[in-house]
Order: sequence, then structure tokens, then C-alpha cells
Amino acid sequence: MKKTIAFVLMLLLLGMTFPVPEAVDPAVGVASREDLIRIAENPGGSDVLTADVDLGGEAWTPIPFSGTFDGAGHTIGNLTVTAPGADLAVTYDGNRKQYETVCAGLFSAATGAAIRDLNLLNVKIDVDTDRHCFIGAVAGYAKETTVSNCTVTARETLKLTSVNAGVGGVIGFSEDCTVENCSVEAELQFIDTNRDVLCEEFLGGVFACGYGTVSECSVYLRGYADIYGYAHNGGVIGMFKIPRDVKKKNFSVHDSTVDVEIRFFEVTPSKRAYCKAIIGEDNKKACNLVRNKELHFKHEYSRTPDPKRPEACADPDYAAVVTEPTCSSWGYTTYTCTHCGYSYRDDYTLPAHAYTAQTFPATCLAEGRTVYTCRYCGDTYEETLPIADHTPGSWTVAKPAAPGEDGEEELRCAVCGALLETRAIPAPEPVPVGRILIDDTVLELHIGETFALDITVEPFNAANNEVLFESDDPNVASVDGAGYISAIGVGTAKITVTSADGNASASRIVIVTAADEPQQEEKEPFFLFSWLRCG
Repeated sequence: MKKTIAFVLMLLLLGMTFPVPEAVDPAVGVASREDLIRIAENPGGSDVLTADVDLGGEAWTPIPFSGTFDGAGHTIGNLTVTAPGADLAVTYDGNRKQYETVCAGLFSAATGAAIRDLNLLNVKIDVDTDRHCFIGAVAGYAKETTVSNCTVTARETLKLTSVNAGVGGVIGFSEDCTVENCSVEAELQFIDTNRDVLCEEFLGGVFACGYGTVSECSVYLRGYADIYGYAHNGGVIGMFKIPRDVKKKNFSVHDSTVDVEIRFFEVTPSKRAYCKAIIGEDNKKACNLVRNKELHFKHEYSRTPDPKRPEACADPDYAAVVTEPTCSSWGYTTYTCTHCGYSYRDDYTLPAHAYTAQTFPATCLAEGRTVYTCRYCGDTYEETLPIADHTPGSWTVAKPAAPGEDGEEELRCAVCGALLETRAIPAPEPVPVGRILIDDTVLELHIGETFALDITVEPFNAANNEVLFESDDPNVASVDGAGYISAIGVGTAKITVTSADGNASASRIVIVTAADEPQQEEKEPFFLFSWLRCG
């Protein structure tokens, strides 16, 4: 029975269908400008930044985006935008009048997107257009998009002749977007150059116009606006406005901190000039303000055309000071006006270790190495140096050359002593005897005496310094091979000394005399009797 029930249950299970989890495309790594550009090929995909990317100040063309962009804590530096993207968005003004609008930022328009954990460093947006236009560091226009855990440092300028336009630190125009736990440091400029048409101007540290929620954000804003029309300036949001067809939600700006200064002129008959620390205008009170903190708020407002600029002087002159990057922070150049003191940072450079090198040279016995150490963080790595060639020492004589026989000398490695090369030392040319020095005074000997001649052969290094001795009269004086003279008989003889090579000779005269006769001693007469005398 139990087996039957189990079999039936198994059949039922086999017949059931189970939902298959929807496949999720893996995130595509982004590590370069080219990788960022390729996002446009799949704007709804999932992308993750795998390294800091320096866009180098080269103009960026904004692209639409509807996917997930994970910055993974990395930084995109020196984003520079000089023109809106090609796509269009529909925006509205304070009367909910709609406008076909161009947009500029990292993304032109972000729809249903999620952007998180991204640092945008030194965003520079400078757009001059006759179109309705919104600009923002992340996106010029965004709908139902979340921006979280991001940092933005930006300088943005919008110069225009159209009507509906705005400048936002993060997003230009927002429709039901959420910006949370973000840090914004922005210098925003709005320059209206058309005195004949009243514009709708919006400027905000997070977004310029629209609706959504901002939570736990830090905003440092310096705003400047020339407005021939209607001003809406806010530290966080320029104007908060919900379309009629959107049901009111619990929108809010909460737990955020602001440090805001805004200077502007507004030339318009209505003279409303909206400007506040959090939201410039929210006439329907549709956005709740909860637990926000105003560290600093200042605004300057004029009703006459008095252009507002960051510089306090008309003819700024900038001095540049370079701060080198470290292994954990970007480098940058600080430009400071020598007249008014206005200062800004630009030309950021990627973080980089600052390595110093210590080299241990290779020898013929062992590999060498170069050790690189970062002076900031101590990070170190090594490069191996291949074993070096032998180091020649000095030539040394192994076998001296001798007359008629070559010698040999050696070249050895000064490090390991290995024999590197040998070469012959040519045998010296024979040096002839130049002269023979001898005492040439007359030598007097008696028969039977001997005398050793003292001679000197020059030069000392003559090839053969042997000499031959000869007497011209051996019966008077003979000489042996060692130069010993023997007096033989009375007379005169000449002893000649000749070099073996026959190149030099010297002689000495020898006079031999008979041996002296021994002399008799004279004796006095001897008398036996001394007293006997003759005569």
C-alpha cells in the first residue's frame, strides 16, 4: 500500500511544472573610457566599474541608460561635457507646461536605472545651447532612478537662450527618483542670455526640478545665476513639482546637511525670486522636510542685471599649484586668482604609488634585484636582474718571456676569478753587450802571484753576458776562464776580455817581475879576545 502511494506521488510530482528563475545577465566590467562608451550598446545591462577611470578632460558624449551601474567604490575622474546627448526627454515648468528637452551629464537620460557606489570627481559640464536643457553630473534627466552611496564634485555651467532649463548637482530634472546617502560638492552656474524671453530657471544641489526623495545626503553648493525670467534656487532642490497624473507619495528630503550660498539676479515682472536652503519652491508642500541641518545658508539677490560669477574680480589671473597624487588619493592642480583669491581644483590625476628604487646589482655569480618601495604606503615589489657578464680584471703575467721563448699573460674575472682570455708575451729581442768595464791601470805582479780581474758587463740585461779572457803572452801571465791571472815569468803581457758576442772588449797590461832576493844582515867583526888588537 505504502509503495503504491509513493509511486502515485512521484507521478504527480513529475507532472508538475516549477517556475524557472529568470536568468540575470552577469555584470560587465568597466575599466576604461572605451568600456564606458560601449555601455551605449546595451544601455539596459548591468555594469560594474573595476578600476578608477580618468577621462582626461576629453569631451564626453552623454548616453542614455536604463540598467544598473555599480561603481564598486571606484572613481570616474575629469568627466567633461560640452554638449547634450542626442536623445530627448519631456520636462515641465512650474505651470506643468511640457517641453521637449535635451540633457547632459554622464548619462543624458536615466530611466529605471540604479547607480550606486560611484565617485564622480571633477565633473565639468559647460553647455551653451538654444534648446530647452537640463544638466546634472549623473544625468541631465532621470525617471524612477535610484542614485545611492555616490560622491560628486562638479563645476557646471549652462548658458542658454531657451525657456525651460536647469542645473542640478546630481540630476537635472527628476521624475520620482531617489538620491540617498550621497555627498555633493558643486559649483553651479546658470547664464540666461535672452532678454526677450522669460525663462523658467531651476538650480539645486541634488536636482534642479521635478520630484523624488533625497535622504541622508551632504550638500555643499555655491550657485550663480543670471535670470531673465523666473528663479527657482534651492540648496537641495530648485523646485519640487509633481505632475497632475501622479498620486502624491511620501516624498521627502530628510536627514540631510547643507552648506549653501547662492547669488543671482532675476529680471521679471513678477519678482518672485524663489531661493531657500533646502527647496527653492514647493508651493504645494508636496515634499516633507525632516531632520535636515543647515550648516550655512546665504543668498544674494538683485533685481537688476548684475552678472554673478564665482570670481570676485572682472579680470582674474590664476596661479597654479600642483598637488601630486598618492597611492590612495588623486592628485590635482589648485588654481587661485591672484586678485580676488577665488580658487578651484582641476586637472585631477589618477592615484599612484610613489616608488623609490634600491638596486642590488647582479654579478657573474648571482642574479641581482631592484626593490621598489612606495614612500606613502610602504607597498613593495621586486624586479630580478639577470646574472651579469664577467667583470674583467687586469692582465697578469702567468709566464714571463725569456730570450728566444714567448711568455704568457692572463685576463681573469675580478669577481669570480674565471679565466677569460690569454695572450702571448713576445720573446724579447737579444740585447748586445755594449761595453766591458775593467780597471785599465797597469797591473804589477811578481812571479807566482795571482790576481782576480773585476769586470762589469753593460748593459746588465744583455742577452749573453759571458766573457772570454785571453793573454797575449801566457808565458808571462796566464788567465783562466774565471778571470784569475797567474804571473808566470818576467815580462809584460796584455790580458784581453772579450764579450761572447764579440761586440765589446777591454784589456789590462800586466808586468811580471822576479821575486825579490832576500838581503844578508851585516855583522860586526867578532873577536875572541876583545883586548887583542892588531897594530
